[in-house]
Amino acid sequence: MSTVTIIGAGAMGSALTVPLIHNGHRVNLWGTELDGKIIKNLREGKEHPKHKCKLPDGINAYYVDELEKALKDTDLIIMAITSDAIKKIFKRIIPYINGKTIVGSVSKGLEFNKNKRIVILPEVLKESLPEKLKDEVDFVVVGGPCKAIEVIFQSPTSVVYSSQNIESAKYMQSLLMTDAYRVNVNKDVVGTEICAAMKNAYSVGLGIAEGFENINGHVHNNTKSALFTFALKEMIKLTDSMGGKIKSAIGLSGTGDLEVTGEAGRNRMFGKLIGGGYTPSQAVEKMRNENITVEGYSAIKFGYDLVIQLEEDKKLSLSDMKFLNNLYEIVYGNKPAYKLIKKILHHYSN
Repeated sequence: MSTVTIIGAGAMGSALTVPLIHNGHRVNLWGTELDGKIIKNLREGKEHPKHKCKLPDGINAYYVDELEKALKDTDLIIMAITSDAIKKIFKRIIPYINGKTIVGSVSKGLEFNKNKRIVILPEVLKESLPEKLKDEVDFVVVGGPCKAIEVIFQSPTSVVYSSQNIESAKYMQSLLMTDAYRVNVNKDVVGTEICAAMKNAYSVGLGIAEGFENINGHVHNNTKSALFTFALKEMIKLTDSMGGKIKSAIGLSGTGDLEVTGEAGRNRMFGKLIGGGYTPSQAVEKMRNENITVEGYSAIKFGYDLVIQLEEDKKLSLSDMKFLNNLYEIVYGNKPAYKLIKKILHHYSN
């Protein structure tokens, strides 16, 4: 039996307790300042307020001021924090890291490093470590099509764990893989992370196509399917330009995750509001009022700026990323969604 500490008691952090408990491990679930009600419910044996169902017995739930207890004698740390907060939360954990440590991450996004260049999240986390720990901590990133509630219900699921140290990925795989929760391992951290971040951005575009039904009175499945194809093309280009493997983009990390996120989730919902007539700022406000974090909103901006960065490095051209470019214009430039979505399809017509 191993001890695993999950940092963040939200949707995915809580869901990962299921395969871990199933495999007989000791599971510590630590909640941030935003997770107080979740931790209280778990301690009282009540439903998880987000999932509306009970989690398995045996979870050790810790409040925000109990981080040291949650991390005591742990064999694996899993970061399950939204991308906008992961750096801040990770810094709290660093004082409790001693010697060789494996840190898994289900957080998805891009961030600026100390040199103001956009990089994948593991690079930012590694940069936060003191020099003496930089070679002691192995990061394992998680990608692939995985809705948290389906992990709880043990729907057959297939994901990817990527690490520069393949043995660390295999170790994490050994702790979490079950008959229902299947894990593939590889070393393509860049490919997995780029796809994980950018599928959030492109899923907003897929949601926009769905939202057109509220304006035009009929579904736009043709539009959405075309956009899916163009999104995948651009994810392949971006992954390749960043040094990731095309195999990741056309596999579970790219195609798989894009499909499931475009069918259900916060980013699709955000896009659907815009396609249905909300301005981007109105859509953001509505979802914030409902305490919903839309990672795709910032992913569009980071993705756009990353392409500009790669253009300066002569590795990619913004003109090759018409879907992302027009998505940026819709969300950050308040340009008309229907007109610009048509523009994307025009660009990709021979």
